[in-house]
Amino acid sequence: MPDIALTVGDWEARLRPEVGGCLSALAFGGMPVLRAMENGADHPLQSACFPLVPFSNRIAHGRFAFAGREVVLSPNMGDHPHPLHGTGWLRPWRVIRHDGTSALLEDAYAGDGEWPWPYLAHQHIALDESGCTIRLLVENRSEEPAPLGIGLHPYLRRTPDTCVTFHAHAMLGIDRDCLADGTAHAADTIAPWAKGATPPDELVDHCFTGWEGTAEVTDRHGTVALRGFGSPHCHVYAPPGGEELCIEPVNHVPDALNRDPDTLPLVLPGCAAGIALRIGASAA
Repeated sequence: MPDIALTVGDWEARLRPEVGGCLSALAFGGMPVLRAMENGADHPLQSACFPLVPFSNRIAHGRFAFAGREVVLSPNMGDHPHPLHGTGWLRPWRVIRHDGTSALLEDAYAGDGEWPWPYLAHQHIALDESGCTIRLLVENRSEEPAPLGIGLHPYLRRTPDTCVTFHAHAMLGIDRDCLADGTAHAADTIAPWAKGATPPDELVDHCFTGWEGTAEVTDRHGTVALRGFGSPHCHVYAPPGGEELCIEPVNHVPDALNRDPDTLPLVLPGCAAGIALRIGASAA
């Protein structure tokens, strides 16, 4: 199935809805802003960006209790014991409409899997002359209040001279499985992000709480600017010596259903939770 192409001015985006509702590319002036997905690639982890619904990051051993209900989720990343990123990223999304500048995608989950609450997710991707806006809205289709954690998972371009700048209040610690370990540290513990820093030669796979909502990624090619809406936290993923760099706006911390369920949005039947990401860029 061919990608959906969107174009406005110097901006170009491609979408591959059948692969977890993902973007397969986003470029400005012919230069990648997000990494480009290879032709034939069929997994969201190879994409430019994909939606996180109905939770982001990991749930410890796929087990949690909520409102008197015990929930067990199977691993969804090989032998990694903690399920990641919800259900939507592993489901094909339906195209509701699209034109040359925008597209609306849908994931209607009936609640017939291990996640017990049905939901209806809409993802709207739109270009204009100054950038790309991705909006994710998820409606609770169950008959009871349901936890709905959401986020977006963009893969930004990364070069040896990439510098990342953002402000946050704290960084959450992780264990050897990259699961939140219950500790909190200064936001600049790994690198001085507030001043601008090259990703260090160690794994960054941490949630930063109290994110101020903006981030910049600069390199020899120019600057990519991010602005999140409805996302009090961001999760940063940058493996050492790798080509991957993710700055993910999210509306809850990792494993919130076990560690702090009161911080996860509780959505009433027929109501929705939303998040948005604005991506801009300029050339050097």
